[in-house]
Amino acid sequence: MKKDYGKYFGSVMMFGFGLLALYRWNQTQLIFFLLLVLRDFVVAYFFLKREYAEIKSSKLISAIAYLSSAMPLFYFSPEFSAKGILLASNILAIIGFFFVALATIELGTSIGISPAKRSYVKTGIYKWISHPMYFGYVISEIGMIIVNPLNTFIFFISLILYFIRIKNENKIIAQL
Repeated sequence: MKKDYGKYFGSVMMFGFGLLALYRWNQTQLIFFLLLVLRDFVVAYFFLKREYAEIKSSKLISAIAYLSSAMPLFYFSPEFSAKGILLASNILAIIGFFFVALATIELGTSIGISPAKRSYVKTGIYKWISHPMYFGYVISEIGMIIVNPLNTFIFFISLILYFIRIKNENKIIAQL
């Protein structure tokens, strides 16, 4: 079996994203960024334990996937500090990251940023939702539009990147 050096790169990258998310949380105090910290640190751990990929994505798709993972770090701080707006954003972040957490735990050592064939997970939340992680991200990122409408552009870029990732993941799943 070949050595998977990408897991070390991915782990360090996700740990770095976690540190940036921690900085953003310190700036904004938004639960969204605090949950990103947890996501990134957990994913960094799972990366170190992950299975070797039999089929990997192209370098372009891998770059798109990493950019997609970093996109939430670019969201602007709240434009309004009304408690109702912040509460709505926090609720959406919690609901969205609940799906992300379930998907991350279910994937475990099959986790990756770019689409790859490791093992096919079709249990837990994956039994009901094809791509629960992206579903969760979309829900939580809608909360970022609520706190600052300027985040709409970043959200649409994220949606495009998620679509590209889903399309490539589905291609790999079809090869199983």
